[in-house]
Amino acid sequence: MTQHYGYWALATLVGMVFLIAPAKGVPAVALPESFYRAIANQDWATAVQILDQVIRAHPQQAQALASYRQELLRLQQLPRTSAPPMATVITQPNGIVPILRRQGGIPVIPVTFNQRLRFEMLVDSGASMTVITRSMARALGITPAQVVDNRVFHTANGQVVLPIVYVQSISVGGFHRKQLPVAVAGSEMTIGLLGQDFLQHFDVSLRQDHIQLQRRP
Repeated sequence: MTQHYGYWALATLVGMVFLIAPAKGVPAVALPESFYRAIANQDWATAVQILDQVIRAHPQQAQALASYRQELLRLQQLPRTSAPPMATVITQPNGIVPILRRQGGIPVIPVTFNQRLRFEMLVDSGASMTVITRSMARALGITPAQVVDNRVFHTANGQVVLPIVYVQSISVGGFHRKQLPVAVAGSEMTIGLLGQDFLQHFDVSLRQDHIQLQRRP
């Protein structure tokens, strides 16, 4: 029973943390990604420490975060169970994705590739295709032999020709798209773009500190 509760609580915490209501008239505070990694690893003590740091930095949010901190303390008292794989955590289809930060006003969110590697990516609804960086391609084990096409893209700096490769899956907020073609950017690009080839399958709602995805019929 304890093991089952631990798994249930883990999925619940990851799915519900983004819904914590801020104090009235007080802006919501985005929790750092290290906090979610601690939860995924069932490292409750570290999660509490990070949460305490956030509360000290934003005391106006102490009341909103108090019940969540209490739940973490209760989980800390339970016998530690084997943490489920990260893929199990992220596959909970709640459709809620934290905004880690904004770059040039564009939201940056965590995106998981092949159900094992997570990268920060810009949500670019104006991009027709998802674009990964060269470092992402290397981490995913993509080689020149896997290039299936070359495609012309129009950018602010003019036309560029980028190689096209397939990835096993892209996961966001627990939703997955499998066997997707993506473009591999040149060396000047340091962060990937999540484009319409993924986003077009969902209604996307942009909030202050998270994005909500809802699968289209």
